[in-house]
Amino acid sequence: MRKRMFRRRPAGGLAALLVLAGGPLAGCGIQETDVIQAGRPAVGDLLPPREGRVLLFYFSPDGELLPVPRIVQDPWQDANAGAPGSAAVDEGTGASSPLAAVTALLTGPDKAERRAGLRNAPTLPRAATAADRVVVGGSTVEVELRLPVRPLAAPARDQLVCTAAYAAHTKGAVSVSLVGQDGRLAPADCPVRPAPAPAR
Repeated sequence: MRKRMFRRRPAGGLAALLVLAGGPLAGCGIQETDVIQAGRPAVGDLLPPREGRVLLFYFSPDGELLPVPRIVQDPWQDANAGAPGSAAVDEGTGASSPLAAVTALLTGPDKAERRAGLRNAPTLPRAATAADRVVVGGSTVEVELRLPVRPLAAPARDQLVCTAAYAAHTKGAVSVSLVGQDGRLAPADCPVRPAPAPAR
């Protein structure tokens, strides 16, 4: 399977991901160390999402939006399989449920992710129940929330857009509209794009 890379600017972003990926090492007697800002601009090398795994987009301590791989439970996949608009799996991409991804995002970073300094934007709701449904249709995704969407600041919108886009399409190549109790926001694309594959 071809690996996918995300272009990152500060090196601290990759270091945060490495702390998360290094979780199993902590159980082997290797002690954690502080994140050190050094080196050339980092390029995060991540496998595309597979069944049960999604990319959640959190902010690093230096304010960089990062893709963070997470295994999530997808209770809608069985219950909604084949239902119109359920978007349990976007056919042809192998991506996990966008609704499961958005719900996981709203629950916030887990313990290891918080330890690495990852966080949600301040205006992002902190309740999984805020996600109503996600509808995938061709090159567009609609995220319906049980709250007003206009008060969401740009960073919170970016988190929702990127998480839904990469859950609906393995390259995030879809536009996402946020819909709430106060109407619909204009479609937006995720600002984090995969880096081109290196030439052979």
